[in-house]
Amino acid sequence: MMSVLCAIMFASGAFFSLASSMCPESIPTVSIVSRCPSNAMEWKSAAERKKCDFLGKIQNCTQAENFVYHCVLNKETTELLELCAPVWFMAGYCARFSEVNKRIINDPGLDCTKFDPPCPSRFPSNESYKYQTCYRSIIEKTFVFQQRMSADFNTSVPSAFAVSFGIILVLLILLFVVGFKLEWIKFTIPCLKKDDIEKQTGDQNEAVETPLLEANKEKNEGGEKTAKVENMCTQKVEDIRQFGIHSLSGDVEENCYLRDVKTIGDLRDLLSAKIKKPKGLLLLVDREKGIIFNDDTEIETLIAMPNEMMIGNQNRMTATGEDDKTPVDDVISNKLLTVGKCKMWCGHWTAPNSLFDWTKEKLPGALTEGLPCPKCSKMWNIDDLIEKCKMSPDERLFFKSVETIIKRNVELAK
Repeated sequence: MMSVLCAIMFASGAFFSLASSMCPESIPTVSIVSRCPSNAMEWKSAAERKKCDFLGKIQNCTQAENFVYHCVLNKETTELLELCAPVWFMAGYCARFSEVNKRIINDPGLDCTKFDPPCPSRFPSNESYKYQTCYRSIIEKTFVFQQRMSADFNTSVPSAFAVSFGIILVLLILLFVVGFKLEWIKFTIPCLKKDDIEKQTGDQNEAVETPLLEANKEKNEGGEKTAKVENMCTQKVEDIRQFGIHSLSGDVEENCYLRDVKTIGDLRDLLSAKIKKPKGLLLLVDREKGIIFNDDTEIETLIAMPNEMMIGNQNRMTATGEDDKTPVDDVISNKLLTVGKCKMWCGHWTAPNSLFDWTKEKLPGALTEGLPCPKCSKMWNIDDLIEKCKMSPDERLFFKSVETIIKRNVELAK
């Protein structure tokens, strides 16, 4: 009887120990990445971008300074994850994050003390970048996949060539017959002109380098139909993949071509020239996920082409009734303001442009339905931020979506 009681007490203690080490606030911060930082400088840069120090002040898992940036394997060692989590001391195993346990875990499945070079038998989880061999399993899987893709391509080339040759032969015969009926034969290898490409709409998912024959049928005086061949040239068609961009309010729509841009910054430059608005007012976003894309993000690395644009308020700093030219301190920028200012409900002052820049940096990904005043920590709710930032219709739509996402994440974290 005593042995059964001891077993129950031991199991209960283990359960409560595990529950106390869980950190549900880490779950909303998880994102999948293609690589982890490989040195201290990259680690510091990634940590600043993730803003774990800010989130640490509003979570309840651990002390604020212990809620820090991590880049580790997932439990199955199939993906690399960036997240904010409490530091966990590793017992000679590669750091992994378990969404079931809601924390960094020690798993004997990857004993890094046996790697070359080995890791120490004890190290903090947020120093995983020092032990790059832990990420080797992800790298090796990627390399094997690329080798298989290369082998599949090499074996498929001969059969693809035979099929292509047959198709080309049939097309040549058809062109000859049509040319004979129209009493002329004109054969070349045309391509789309740039002006024609820009008139087209719809997505084109592959580069085109193939003969193109466009015939416009018209009735002549005798009622018979003839064909006219237009837009024939011999230039090589480069990448004409096209994707549409629209403002969140639907007021602006533009078509862009992948050949013209490589990064989000390039795309903002292109859109600025097309719609004749300053680049600073144009942000590429994913409204459904509450994401503002960074300028240095390469478009080819995105799962889907960006198609949503947030156009800002060009008159954000227009004077209001609060501009009495009395000097006040901006609680965000710490600058002295006389005009172009707004008073928050807590009594502290800022400027609409400072407030908006701060909001777009801090609010997406936050775990609170608003932002704390930097001086008194009283919460500014999202409706206050929208009003005081003098947000445009696009900005209002985006940040109301962010509010919905935050509410959902807060519920999931409970």
